[in-house]
Amino acid sequence: MILGPGHWLGRGSVLIEGFSLGKTVACDARIEQDENGLIVNAELKFQDGDRRNLGLRIAGNEVGTYTLRLQTGGEVYHGTAKLDSPPNLGLLWNESETEHLTCALFAISGGFGCRGFLRETETTYTWEVAFALKQDVVTGDNVVSLRSGRPRRR
Repeated sequence: MILGPGHWLGRGSVLIEGFSLGKTVACDARIEQDENGLIVNAELKFQDGDRRNLGLRIAGNEVGTYTLRLQTGGEVYHGTAKLDSPPNLGLLWNESETEHLTCALFAISGGFGCRGFLRETETTYTWEVAFALKQDVVTGDNVVSLRSGRPRRR
C-alpha cells in the first residue's frame, strides 16, 4: 500500500469552483497501523486561518479493496478504495449521498501526492497536496561541522 505508518507533513492548495486562485493548505497527518488496517488523524490549516481536523479509517475487505470511513467535523463519509497498486483511487459519499469525494494517491520523490474532488451541493472543490515523511533532526554535542560556513574561493 502506498500509505505507511508515520508522521507525514503535506503542503498544497484547494481550488473552489468559480474562483481563480486557490487557498494554500498545510496538513499534519499521523498514520498508525493496527490489526484491522490504518488510522489517519490529520489537521488541515488553510491560509485564511481556517482549520479542520479529520479522521480516516482504512480497512481491507474480503474482495481485495479497502473500506473507508472519513469523519471531519460533524460530517461522516463512507467509501471504497483500491490502494495496492497504481492507480490508487478512492470514492467516498455522505450518509444522504448528496456529497461525493474522490481521490487519487500517487508516488512522488520522497513521499506521495494526493489529488481529489469534492462535490458539495452545487460547488466543486479540487485539491492537490504533496506529502513527505517528517524527518526528526538529530543533534548532539559530538556533532562537528567540517565546513566553516564561509564560501570557498576558486
